[in-house]
Amino acid sequence: MDAIKKMRLEDIVAGIPGGFFVYRADETEELIYANRIVLQLYDCGTYEEFQAFVGNSFRGMVHPEDLERVEKSIREQIVANHEKFDYVEYRIVPKGGGLRWVEDFGHLVENDVYGEIFFVFISDITDKIISSMEMQERHLKHIKDRELLHAFIQSTIYAYREVYIVDLEKNYGQMIYPDSLDEYETGDYTKILDRHFKEGILEKEGEESLREVLQPVSIKNALMHKNSVEYHYRKRKADGVMEWCTTTITVCERREGVPVMVVMCIRSVDSIVKREEQQKVILENALLNANQANEAKNIFLTNMSHDMRTPMNGIMGFCDLALRHVREPERVRDCLEKIKESSHILLGIIDNMLDMSRIETGQLSLERSENNLVQIMDDIHGLMKDGIEEKKLSYRLDMDGVVHEWIYCDLLRMHQILVNVVGNAVKFTGPGGSISITVGETPSLSSGIANYEFRVKDTGIGIAPEFRGRIFQPFERERTSTVSRTQGTGLGLAITKNIVDLMNGSIEVESEPGKGSEFIITLPFQIRKQSLKMGELLQMATETMKTDNLAGKRVLLVEDNELNREIAKTLLEEEGLVIEEAEDGDVAVEMVRNSNGKYDFVLMDIQMPHMNGYQATRAIRKLEDAKLSRIPIIAMSANALEEDKRESLRSGMDMHLAKPIEMDKVLAALEWMLFKN
Repeated sequence: MDAIKKMRLEDIVAGIPGGFFVYRADETEELIYANRIVLQLYDCGTYEEFQAFVGNSFRGMVHPEDLERVEKSIREQIVANHEKFDYVEYRIVPKGGGLRWVEDFGHLVENDVYGEIFFVFISDITDKIISSMEMQERHLKHIKDRELLHAFIQSTIYAYREVYIVDLEKNYGQMIYPDSLDEYETGDYTKILDRHFKEGILEKEGEESLREVLQPVSIKNALMHKNSVEYHYRKRKADGVMEWCTTTITVCERREGVPVMVVMCIRSVDSIVKREEQQKVILENALLNANQANEAKNIFLTNMSHDMRTPMNGIMGFCDLALRHVREPERVRDCLEKIKESSHILLGIIDNMLDMSRIETGQLSLERSENNLVQIMDDIHGLMKDGIEEKKLSYRLDMDGVVHEWIYCDLLRMHQILVNVVGNAVKFTGPGGSISITVGETPSLSSGIANYEFRVKDTGIGIAPEFRGRIFQPFERERTSTVSRTQGTGLGLAITKNIVDLMNGSIEVESEPGKGSEFIITLPFQIRKQSLKMGELLQMATETMKTDNLAGKRVLLVEDNELNREIAKTLLEEEGLVIEEAEDGDVAVEMVRNSNGKYDFVLMDIQMPHMNGYQATRAIRKLEDAKLSRIPIIAMSANALEEDKRESLRSGMDMHLAKPIEMDKVLAALEWMLFKN
């Protein structure tokens, strides 16, 4: 899966510099997200603490005295601004006390999940405000000398393109930054406005509106109960290029409460807006990916619900039938066989889910060991034999191109790849069809490595061209009546592709609807250069396992679940084993300590209430009696992940078997322990 698809919205916005938050654009103004910088601005350590402090609403983030002004300004800017941007400055009160000024760049967007929401970028401008606004208001009213006034303002206006002093009573304006003697920059304030708008605003309605609010009477009205107002607009420069600008007007002198003199600062915010637009694209892509992930999740849950309920319905239905016909042995036996078959289907679905989860979290790993390729292919045929015979399929295996039979690979994952691909060939090939598997070997440029090619060809229903490009994506299944009636979750080939990639191999498909498919898998394997005695040992082990060595052997069964203990005890006793039980790890340790060596094996559950299986195993391995400390211990647990298996071995267990219990595997494990010891 592309890395991007694995990415969540929180992962992307967490890396955005500065503060960022999202809230609903409705009457609740409910917060949806805030990043770490926002939490720091409000002196909050966690998002939950921040939610509680501000009442989980944008209103709670703004100083109460500024709230009405801020909300009104945002509404007016959104109405006047075609691109739905707004800019406001306001005070906040952090949890630790004090007062801070922030600037807030907001963007109103429409989202299918949340409706209308504001994306907001926020930053601390306390220092700038103190120097350029509060200090001006506090000191300028005491400064009567115009030159001194100009010098003071110039010390605070470096961030602006143009700064004017405007006498609202006399309709007089003078540019004080940058210094200019141009007649257009000093004199009639109306002419200064005309010069400023000479190149034009992007929208005529916007220009008329801005001209209106910048008239002396409008400025007086706007500043009667506040110290500053700000207007955001898009203006054409002399070279014809459009740019975003902001005009900020701040009171510097009042007479009987009425503003009579103001400072008007004009600056370009084009780079800020462009950065916001880039961030908007990032966020929109993140939202798109999140929506796509949600859609995939919904499809997955629908498929899983259907596919898990199907075998579960079979299990429950046949259990009910067996109970109704308990005096009819043949009928009961048939029900039990079908229950067993449904159980294997359900277990396969669960295994696929776990594998997909491990792949997506990067936890899938390979455990390489020496294996015989001929035996692997024989195992695959054995697993597929019933389906092949039931459909009367022609099955052919060609391994003439294989030079080295012994390879180093992950046996479980090799089985998984081939079972998925060959299993699909069996599922989607009609009665009387054919399946052929060709395995070949070519040398590699790397010493001791050979490239193996597996071609699995069938005469089945084939794959439509439009679906072939998605066939290895998770949860994808072709929408045809034939496929829809076939059991599956759409995970098998996605898992196969990921395992093949992990093995540094490749998988391709060639297919035509109605004429069958051919999957080509190429995998590099380390080969065995010398003849070892492993084959002889395996043969000896196989012959040993055919004897009745387990009869009378004593097993300590450690399991906290009473029902699981009963099932395992009954099945093992039917094989001639003598079973003693321990309901927890600490009980098992004491039973082994006091056993005088009477136990031959320990079957150990992992999750238990007082002492888990790992802890119990470590305690047994530390016993002073060497014979007791070396007793074979086999994990028998519902913890079926690769990490669980590795943890079992690290704790001192000899093997790890996953529940539900499959007696043939349990007996084979016990036989192998006998053979090894």
